[in-house]
Amino acid sequence: MEEKQHTLKITISGTGFAGDFVARCFGLLPHRNGLNICLAGVNSGHLGNAQVFAKKHGVGEAFDSHREMLDSVKPDIDCIACANYAHAQYVKEAAEAGVKVIVLEKPPLIWPGYPEGREASAAIRKTESMAALKEVLNAVTASGTKLLYAENFVYVDGMKALVELIREAQAIGKGKVLLQQGVCAHQGSHAPDYDTPAKSGGGSLFNKACHPLGSALYLKQIEGMLREGKPIRPARVSAVALQVLKGQPEATGEHFRVMQNVDDFARITVVFEDDTVAEVHGYDLSISGIKNSFSVIADFGQYDMRINPNNENELFLPDARAAGNLLLREKLPTPQGTSFPSPQQFHAHGYVNEMDDAVACALDTKRYPQSGPLLAWDTMAILMAGYESAENASAFVDITEYSGVNAGGDTALPDPRHFGAVLGRGGQ
Repeated sequence: MEEKQHTLKITISGTGFAGDFVARCFGLLPHRNGLNICLAGVNSGHLGNAQVFAKKHGVGEAFDSHREMLDSVKPDIDCIACANYAHAQYVKEAAEAGVKVIVLEKPPLIWPGYPEGREASAAIRKTESMAALKEVLNAVTASGTKLLYAENFVYVDGMKALVELIREAQAIGKGKVLLQQGVCAHQGSHAPDYDTPAKSGGGSLFNKACHPLGSALYLKQIEGMLREGKPIRPARVSAVALQVLKGQPEATGEHFRVMQNVDDFARITVVFEDDTVAEVHGYDLSISGIKNSFSVIADFGQYDMRINPNNENELFLPDARAAGNLLLREKLPTPQGTSFPSPQQFHAHGYVNEMDDAVACALDTKRYPQSGPLLAWDTMAILMAGYESAENASAFVDITEYSGVNAGGDTALPDPRHFGAVLGRGGQ
């Protein structure tokens, strides 16, 4: 009997680093019988970039308009992997087009006043940004579309394992997450838009600390869902956002991209409504490549995730030329000396699992993303409150007016039963 084929059409907005790994990850997804994943369209503000990208990744057609691409392709999944300033508009357009799943790269959107050339206090930027995000999420809900907020830290295998452990621990009356600590850092993004607030929305606090922050928010959501059927939400925020390198002697910045307009060091402390804590750091001051780590102390144990680097693989090269142009680890400036290569880096960073969730949600009408609108909402509230706190000597900022909002509705909440198992069991 001939197997019935099912095709999912994928579109991608953006042809930079994020767009590239999105395209690659769809080619790395676990095999599903009868499923054909078709990269059907890509768009960029520069049509030439889209055409080059399409040729490189075997994408069906290139466009210079997101809306035109949606109208022409009618995708099942639309991946918004472009500069932050276009996120809100593109999500609305995808929702209006009735796309099944929208994959939105982080952060969700930027303060609307930046592109308009306005200035305002961080408190006003927070209020206006949350109002803009509410409008976006309302459009998603009204259309029946599903939003996957693409926080890849949520999808790393270590997080999957930790969720399994929390589920098991609750059977013996445990499972309380007490303290979470995380880091995302490298020596400075080379994306031209990063140092322009009107396009990026901010610096290390906004674009790096958001990664471990997403993991922390997700775990408290899951803990609450498992114990009481409702997520545990953040309550107040303290933060710092600094420009460390800008004021240093010129020679200091030799191995970094020195930011002129955005922060290059950030720390965010989040206190949840159950009085547990998360503290995350984001910075552009890592001289040896990317640093991604996340640690959790719970009432049943401690789990440390050394996402990148870790010492599973170790390499010594006395001469960097031996590696050619191979990238051993993201943002590693040189392969010379001792390094810790990260094979299948897209999987190690959670990107493949993330796209797999998007595909599963497109195929199953009753399934919603693990990282969804609630995570996008709480993340945005914390990031904007973080800048408000930083403007006020790191004083705590209450965000309960936002964490009392159930963005996306009850049906869009994460379900750990759909997260997947990565740990084996004794006797099997």
